[in-house]
Amino acid sequence: MEGLLRVLAKKALATKLDNIPTDVIEIAKLGITDFFGVAYAGTDMPVAQNVRSYLTSLGMRSGDALLLGRNERADMIAASLFNATAGHALDFDDVSWATIGHPSVVVAPCAIACGQALHADGAAVLRAYILGVELMHQIARWTMPQLSERGWHTTPANGVFGTATVGALLLGLNEDEFTNALAIAATRAFGVRANFGSQTKALHAGLAAQSGLECALLAKHGITGRDNAIEALDGYAQCLADPIEADKVTIDFCEFWDLRETGLVIKQYPCCSGTHPTLDVWDDFLNERALVPDEIESIYAGVSLLGPRELSCHHPVNCVQAKFSLEYAIAARLIHGEVGVGTFTDEKVLDSRIQSFMKKVDMRIDPELEKLGFIGTAPIRMRVKLIDGETISLANDLAMGNPEKPLTPAKFEKKFMNCVVPGAGNDAAQRWWTTLQTLESASIEAIASLGALS
Repeated sequence: MEGLLRVLAKKALATKLDNIPTDVIEIAKLGITDFFGVAYAGTDMPVAQNVRSYLTSLGMRSGDALLLGRNERADMIAASLFNATAGHALDFDDVSWATIGHPSVVVAPCAIACGQALHADGAAVLRAYILGVELMHQIARWTMPQLSERGWHTTPANGVFGTATVGALLLGLNEDEFTNALAIAATRAFGVRANFGSQTKALHAGLAAQSGLECALLAKHGITGRDNAIEALDGYAQCLADPIEADKVTIDFCEFWDLRETGLVIKQYPCCSGTHPTLDVWDDFLNERALVPDEIESIYAGVSLLGPRELSCHHPVNCVQAKFSLEYAIAARLIHGEVGVGTFTDEKVLDSRIQSFMKKVDMRIDPELEKLGFIGTAPIRMRVKLIDGETISLANDLAMGNPEKPLTPAKFEKKFMNCVVPGAGNDAAQRWWTTLQTLESASIEAIASLGALS
């Protein structure tokens, strides 16, 4: 009996861009465009600069893949590591509830870097991205939510299969090599959620991008693996989630399109998605009733089971920790008036008003939401108790930016431009936006110039 990885490799190789539904292609372009924007904005973040310093210390190889925001080229592995890390540095990149993780930030940088290094056109890049995301989500359907419940960061633990797929397709691997690349990826799956609130969280995306490409290159050079490395005794599923049996799982890769059925969550705020439903309902309320901190005695923030696992920084003292703090999100919207890229600075986190107010926020698992299980959509139940005795109840089950509550095209374009224009200028931003919005017809030259300043 063929192992599951060989079946996936066969299906990927047989699926051409013409076989992929038009609506799936449109969602894919949304994900790639969103990644490009947030990565460009993230290249100045300390974690991205630290990765750049690391690459320089190794004697970074020259190549045709661009390091976004730096207008310099390197080999595709270095570019994927840097760009993916930058893409996750702001925690502004898209989310999928299939993995309760971030698919585009690992798969898109590989597709773009490989496309530039290997002189591929937009159609090839787009196909590789779609099949990379879909393949990692097929494996997620076999292993979630158990994998996440056990503390794994799903972005690299699932994402390494997506990036290995991108490498396999753009490097032109055959069926055996592709299968081996996925088997190597099963060995290189990684990422513990304990590192949330540190630079390592963003680095997870970069390492997953780097690792997946290395898996494809190792397979191209003859390294072999087991085609049943997912379902075998001591395989990926057993070690990271629960055992599965190959003849009892549904294989619907390239039939069930996760990008269509589950979709992508496009973030409005540059912080953990676990804060977003809270920020939406809190923002709506404060726009109607402008409270000041001294009017508030306490805030109860009732969350679901995943809340304490992701939002683990209750007393943040720097901008990285603040991205994983519901207390900071609530305080920042009240005191600073908005939550945007400029909200997450060490200076704003250490503001004495913020530090004092966060003590008033009590985040805990809500009994009502606990019944929903280990979900990723981060519903919130808030009770705001005022000094005068009034209690205000707020609730929200889903943030704007989810497929059911999508951002308008105008808001999405504004997000992209706000991320790119400050560093690249309006002309370059408009040029790249046009290429990304018409990716299926983009030329080799257009892909090569993505991120390049003239």
